[in-house]
Amino acid sequence: MNTIDEIYEEIDNKKAELDPIIKKLENKIKIYTNWAWTFVIIGFVVAVIGLLCFFIPSISGDLSLNELGDYFAGTVASSWSLAGLFFIYVAFLGQKQQLINQQIEMQYSQAEIKATRFELAGQKEQLVEQNKTFRMQRFENTFFSLLANHSTIVNDIDIRRQDPTTLKFSITAQGKDCFMTFYNDLYGGCRILAKQNSINQNELSISLTLQSYAAMFKLNQADLGHYFRNLYHILKFIFEEPELTNKKRYSNLLRAQLSSFELILLFYNCLSYNGIEKFKPYIEHFDFLKNLEPILLINTNHVLEYSSLQEKQNTEKQPTS
Repeated sequence: MNTIDEIYEEIDNKKAELDPIIKKLENKIKIYTNWAWTFVIIGFVVAVIGLLCFFIPSISGDLSLNELGDYFAGTVASSWSLAGLFFIYVAFLGQKQQLINQQIEMQYSQAEIKATRFELAGQKEQLVEQNKTFRMQRFENTFFSLLANHSTIVNDIDIRRQDPTTLKFSITAQGKDCFMTFYNDLYGGCRILAKQNSINQNELSISLTLQSYAAMFKLNQADLGHYFRNLYHILKFIFEEPELTNKKRYSNLLRAQLSSFELILLFYNCLSYNGIEKFKPYIEHFDFLKNLEPILLINTNHVLEYSSLQEKQNTEKQPTS
């Protein structure tokens, strides 16, 4: 019978063999997804050209409705059909990648079953300790992979603006710099609401502030939605790990990745309908906003919306003896 160390070594070797396959599948998924969207865009471009020819006879003569339909069927439909095939293939690759991940997870499960047999063979204390170490290693491997994925998500965020003269799009902010732009958009929206309601901006209520936040979030939902969902799942992963005794150590490592503007947007996101029910309890539990800079809030009294921040504020206001 193999020892528990040999079992874990065998799993690690198996995982090392499968990791390049998973990486190769990820690259294929990215390539074919790009091809699929390319054909979708080509279909749109071709459709626009056909409509221009139909509505502006001077371009290609008098194009009839039947001819336009034949044109769409032969070009646009073909392009989108090809895009659909690429999307189907991407889904297939994703399923294949999931099966490989399940295979690795099954190896972990089998290791735990074999570890239980060692307990029954009289190695209980040693095995329990090894199991804890193994679970911690697995947790930390997954956790730091999630952190790396979080950094990738942040780095992939960019803001593009259209030049009114050339009509070309250019990147004006990328990565963490985008959150300052998001914050400025939120701040500008709050300034407009304050002016409309004839009040000072620093006295804006939380409901009006969240109204401005919702408008800003809607414009940037593709980036911010993915970003906040990933943060939520990392905190949930930490919270639900049963073997973890010092969970705040890992939540602190995650918080250290966030800039001041990210914390402000997280603050308001967890008060909005997107995060008030599920996300905010984790933020409170881990005291995730303890390094928040209240001066960046639209209204410093908004800290009262979080019990953890309210307790901190009350402590700071207590006179020292």
